[in-house]
Amino acid sequence: MLDANRLDSDRRFRGSSGVWRVNASNLRAGDPGPSWSEEEAVDSEATVLTVDPSDADRARLREALSGGGFSVHEVSQATTTEVLEASRRIRPHLIVLGANLSDVDETALCRAVRAEASIAETPILILTAGQTDAFVLAGLNAGADDYIVKDSAPELLLARAKRLIQYRRLAGLALLDRQLVQIGRLLAGIIHEIRGPLSVIRGSAELLRLTLQDRPDELQWVESILRGSSLLQHRLEHLMGAVRTGPPQRSPVELNSLLTEAVDLFVKGLPRDHLRVQLEVGGDGPPRILGDAGRLMQVVFDLLTNAQQAVAARGGGGVIVLRSSGVHEERGDWVKLEIIDNGPGIPEIYLHRIFEPFFTTRQGGSGYGLYLASEITREMGGRITVANNPNEGACFTVWLPVEPKAQASPPPEETRPADAAPPQR
Repeated sequence: MLDANRLDSDRRFRGSSGVWRVNASNLRAGDPGPSWSEEEAVDSEATVLTVDPSDADRARLREALSGGGFSVHEVSQATTTEVLEASRRIRPHLIVLGANLSDVDETALCRAVRAEASIAETPILILTAGQTDAFVLAGLNAGADDYIVKDSAPELLLARAKRLIQYRRLAGLALLDRQLVQIGRLLAGIIHEIRGPLSVIRGSAELLRLTLQDRPDELQWVESILRGSSLLQHRLEHLMGAVRTGPPQRSPVELNSLLTEAVDLFVKGLPRDHLRVQLEVGGDGPPRILGDAGRLMQVVFDLLTNAQQAVAARGGGGVIVLRSSGVHEERGDWVKLEIIDNGPGIPEIYLHRIFEPFFTTRQGGSGYGLYLASEITREMGGRITVANNPNEGACFTVWLPVEPKAQASPPPEETRPADAAPPQR
């Protein structure tokens, strides 16, 4: 029997990005997330889907898993259609197949999950109740990741569940690292090939300008070449910073100039009349921040792309608003950047998982963008929060420290930016 009273309600297991606390009380749907430090990653509640026709056995699983901090969802019917529909809707971290399933149902469910692209990577744990080795092997060969005897101690059940979730996450992050390294090498090579000719163009234009000082009508064209090459060089530096390995290279950054450049580049890649991007800056604008301009540009691009995809999903034109401001509090000074869209918003069940690696609800999505944006911001001493707007759309808020000493304290918690009203069409 699974005795939930023997469980510790605040267990933890460590992932590649720090401590992942499995505790149902840590997060609420719609909450922008818990505070964190450099030693502790953003906490995330792990979700488990259990499948078993027995009410009593589902209740025992629910008691044990929820007592260990998991959010538990249940399916009583072992039909492939019902299990797949629940898995697509919930997007669990783990699927547990109960001991009361027949070997035919179990193998069919395993194969169906592995064949569904959106949940194919979800680990599967099967429970056995004295079945033969052939029964267990059939489940493992059909796609299950591990098995456990039904009457095992609850600590063993939790250890298996956490290990499977952790292993899947680490394997995914290792794959992501390899892909990013390959992309970085390719992009660095392209930038290198552009820099050579660009230096020749700029150097030749500088020499030509010296010979045309007394011919202003012709000099204006040379000045245009120099301005264009200087702008291209600046953007190449930002692009190189986005793929540079190692710790971020922090330096003073004028956020408004960077945002203007990011918006200009972003809208050039969109169809005409697709959407409108507004940049709003209050007063004299936010103070300068200490950050890596290239990586910060990547964060802005990732959030703009996410907002654009959200707006496009509902059809018709839309609006994205970028709003920057300074925030002062006793713990330090911060720059707050809000990216607000008037899309459909984020389902409450997914709000606390939005920054998980590989988590995506979009067909064909990679689940990389928001995770990478969150990690880059964390490396620069800041963080990203998210909340749905009161009427429509979502608001992502990036908090960045103004001074190094501000990095010692977390940015203020907000459930809703007070002035982050949804943009009007």
